[in-house]
Amino acid sequence: MASQSPAERLFTLTCCLLAAPVVGLSKQDIFASVMGYQGVESTDALEKLFDRDKKALRSLGVQLEVVSFDAFEDAENQRYRLAKGDFTWPKELQLTPAQLGILELAGRAWNNQQFAQSARSGIGRLKSRGMVEVDRQLSFIAPRILARHAAIEPLTTAIENQEMVIFEYRKPDGSRRLRELAPLKLRLIQGEWVLLAKEASEIKNFLVRRIISKVKNTGAGFAAVAKEEIDAAEADLIDFTNSQVARLTTAADSEAFWHFGGESTEVELNYMDEALLAEDLLEFGSEVTVISPASLAKRIEQALEQVVISHA
Repeated sequence: MASQSPAERLFTLTCCLLAAPVVGLSKQDIFASVMGYQGVESTDALEKLFDRDKKALRSLGVQLEVVSFDAFEDAENQRYRLAKGDFTWPKELQLTPAQLGILELAGRAWNNQQFAQSARSGIGRLKSRGMVEVDRQLSFIAPRILARHAAIEPLTTAIENQEMVIFEYRKPDGSRRLRELAPLKLRLIQGEWVLLAKEASEIKNFLVRRIISKVKNTGAGFAAVAKEEIDAAEADLIDFTNSQVARLTTAADSEAFWHFGGESTEVELNYMDEALLAEDLLEFGSEVTVISPASLAKRIEQALEQVVISHA
């Protein structure tokens, strides 16, 4: 059987059903689009697996409807869709901006990149079969950040307790250095977790993805830093990120095309770390072409040349 966990298979199935809210999907559409159903040994085993998944979804409060558009349609060609209202926000439920922020953060932390990739792959297969609208996106359900980093939890604890931490940090040039600092705040900016921390007498920014060791508590505390000082450093960081603009083109209907929203082959995005952005774009191979900045295009070109040299 294809290597998908039950949770990942259910997530992908839900995403595919959400992509066809009106006409629904036949079992053949579902089996061809959800990777977790491929490679099952027999038709009988596949049917039983699908039945278990339908029951699992219902137990989670996700109701499937069986729809038929032809009175003479046999059971094999019946279609499945999600019951209307299952994913509609209750009108009577009102949340404050702070509560919405916490809810969004919790959802992002639960999801991970593997779920998103599987869902996008399933939607892509449905698109290729003409089963869903070409402009339908997963942005409202698909995660937008990488898997929760192991450093997040100890950093959060250290911030709450005003405790100094130490960790090994990888700079863009590949060099490594131990950093001992006072963690002040974690922010998610343009899809990247950033730690604002005071090192010596200066507030600096550290990308969580560049922390390459366990975050350890040194046992020492530190004096509180004024909120105004932290806010000023954060504003500078946001201004910097907004000034960093990359322009790309993606191959139509490719994985990269759908990853960046599926609205246009021309993409413009802000970024914080050019080296990390280059690493992310390399995953899409020839599906992405960097228009600007030239330095980003050069990074990717050099990385591809190194791959060729290493595997020649």
